[in-house]
Amino acid sequence: MTPARIFFVIHLLISLTCQAALCDSFVTLAYDDGEAEDGLWIDDMRGHSVLFTAPCENWTLSGVAVYGKLSPEYRSDIFVLEVWDEDLNLVSKVMDRAGSFFGDEFDWALVDIPDVEVSGDFFVSFYEFAGVYVGMDLDSGPGGSLIAARNPNRILEWDVEAYRDNQTNWMIRAAGYSPAPDVDLNVLSGNASRDRPVAVDLKIRDPDRNLKSALLYVVKNGSREVVWSDLRELDGGDAEVRFSWPGTIFQVSDDRSSTAPVLAVDTAGLPENASLYLACYATCALQLREGDPLITAFAYFGDDGKFNALTDALGRAHYQSRDVHNITSPDVDYMDYMAKNITLQKDDSMVAFYRVVVPSGPREPYQMFHQPFLLSRSPLFNYRLELEELDADPGAYLAIVEVEDWAYNTVRVEGSSKIEVT
Repeated sequence: MTPARIFFVIHLLISLTCQAALCDSFVTLAYDDGEAEDGLWIDDMRGHSVLFTAPCENWTLSGVAVYGKLSPEYRSDIFVLEVWDEDLNLVSKVMDRAGSFFGDEFDWALVDIPDVEVSGDFFVSFYEFAGVYVGMDLDSGPGGSLIAARNPNRILEWDVEAYRDNQTNWMIRAAGYSPAPDVDLNVLSGNASRDRPVAVDLKIRDPDRNLKSALLYVVKNGSREVVWSDLRELDGGDAEVRFSWPGTIFQVSDDRSSTAPVLAVDTAGLPENASLYLACYATCALQLREGDPLITAFAYFGDDGKFNALTDALGRAHYQSRDVHNITSPDVDYMDYMAKNITLQKDDSMVAFYRVVVPSGPREPYQMFHQPFLLSRSPLFNYRLELEELDADPGAYLAIVEVEDWAYNTVRVEGSSKIEVT
């Protein structure tokens, strides 16, 4: 799991929000951005097909959404929608009247299909018999759009001359679900301090045994701003997890200003010699130059609080300290590395750490920016950026936990008792 999971949902191939006519209880697999640049009908015996990957084993596919409209002079009022497994075997089929689902203007139509379990790759193929224009998204990255034929089932050569196969997404989506985890949360103490951290215990049961992670938020009572966070990777169908919070927060500062709370979490899975300098990380936004877009990034700090590395969400390193460089590339002079590899621009690049708020009720957490830090010092001195752990302000706090499985179910549970810091 990448650090990006903690505070960001990255919409590449999977859209987890309910769109079109799809119900909120469904997970929607989609490649398109929701806007059609064009539409296309295909001749009688061929169809629009999209290759999807099930988010977990034995995922229940329950519906298909097609963005389309009736052709002005459609040749047939019948369409066929088929679901194939990765070996092109038919696993589900629906036949119906196009006029019952589509109109004269482009819109989403949800086609219910008999629930079917799918695993791995599967195909959704829509045969409109030249009766329906299917929307085409030409702005998003390439998805799994194909041209298919039936009897026998097969994938055909792409011959849509006006559009390239790696730049075209048929606007067809797959909707399904799997059982969500059951979560029991218990806050074991009402007070938190460095000497006596509060314990938060979880008991989790997932019927289809595809647990992914548990994420703890400690929030201020009232503002519901997150002051502490911790993430645990999970596996299987049953788990018992204990989190602890010592009544502290993290602060980042340079020699001119400071900002808190910053949500830093421990870095897992590093070799012992590297973990000393990359002990924890905090999600931030990076702007390399004025006017450049913001980049999601991860700032890494050592056991001593010094800023030692900065990587973006794609894994590209924008900065390594001398200490980290000596571990990763001991034979390369650090001054030479600085000149050729560090992308940060002195007195120009900025990093801004996130503030996160968890609203009450079903609304999703949202983030805002702290005041950004201008990186005006030298990498030789770690840009003078440091991470420090401080006592949290006195007052009441709440524990909130989000448990996620590999089918994109997320269950949020809030502790019933408050945590006090005195």
